[in-house]
Amino acid sequence: MKDNILLRVFALCAVILVVIAAVAVYALQALSRSMAATDWVNHSHATISELDNITAQLRQADGLMRTYALTGEAADLAASREAFEKMAQHFDTASALTRTDAATRQTLLQLRAQAAERETLAQAVWAARGANQGAKVQALLAADAGSAAVGAIERGLGKLRDAQFVQLSERDHLSYVQAQTTRWVVGLGIALNFLLLAGIGWLLRDDIAARRRAATILTEANAQLESKVAARTADLQQSNTRLESENLERKWTIASQEHQIRYNQLIVNSVNDLVFVLTKALNVTRINAAVVNLTGRLDEAILTGPLAAVVEVAREPATGLDPLARALREGRELRHHPAIVLGQDARRIPARLTLIPLRDQDRVVGAVAVVQVAFSSPTDNPPTP
Repeated sequence: MKDNILLRVFALCAVILVVIAAVAVYALQALSRSMAATDWVNHSHATISELDNITAQLRQADGLMRTYALTGEAADLAASREAFEKMAQHFDTASALTRTDAATRQTLLQLRAQAAERETLAQAVWAARGANQGAKVQALLAADAGSAAVGAIERGLGKLRDAQFVQLSERDHLSYVQAQTTRWVVGLGIALNFLLLAGIGWLLRDDIAARRRAATILTEANAQLESKVAARTADLQQSNTRLESENLERKWTIASQEHQIRYNQLIVNSVNDLVFVLTKALNVTRINAAVVNLTGRLDEAILTGPLAAVVEVAREPATGLDPLARALREGRELRHHPAIVLGQDARRIPARLTLIPLRDQDRVVGAVAVVQVAFSSPTDNPPTP
């Protein structure tokens, strides 16, 4: 009963903590969203401001260009150039502000291209007026669409500005809905925590009464428990005796296996033929003493290395393939194949190689290669072990 009530209390406390954490996380997320919305609103207002500045600078630049065409004053020329430069700067700023809005950015680039045409016209007017070519200036101004072209750019900028205001209105409504939702979530979280605290109080009061009832039951159960403990102790003693016997038998088995492994190694080492245990990739994993005696190489120089570093096997004349690798792939034995044993002192000893695949559940996992050396002269005899 004690464990049960504690589990319930802990569970309710965990639920309270989860509710508090969830409300806190939601509140933090709402705060983050609110800050993001504020940043977005500031960003939108900055975009609108840049669009307004572009419109104003476009009008000013076009007007100053025409004024310079009439007056030819250097001050009007400088003011016209400065207005076009400021317009270009505002276009750059607006493009940077709308880089995440592909449609708005594309429209802005089109409007900038149209504004660049106005600047090209202005440059032509500046050049003609500076050269006192009044007729050319008049022709350029007469051919220009004038207010219609400027009006088209202003209408495009106005549409972008209106779109920004529509987005501001939508974001304001969304922020209001999120604020209301946050209020409801926080209120429900507080109410739920009060209910859970009341539940914990009721569980504690019920636990006190249950403890009083359990005291009598525990006294009666102690006598039964002692008898069960005695019986269980006897069972454990019997199990312990049986396990000790099994451990002793296992030790004897392991010792017997180790003895058999040493005996097998002695048998392999007593063979005069060269014995190699190979992986499927024809790398050497084990050798007998005859390999070291004949080649004059240390175990470390042979083990884990390729068999070809010790025994040279001629490739098949027709295909040029390695007969050992082919035999392993086909899972067949290769008997008495001509080979050359490579000694440490550059000796080349003729031999015959027999390859026996090693299988694990019908799958070739390696091989045993037995190399029989054919001694033809006293100088080819292996050194004495």
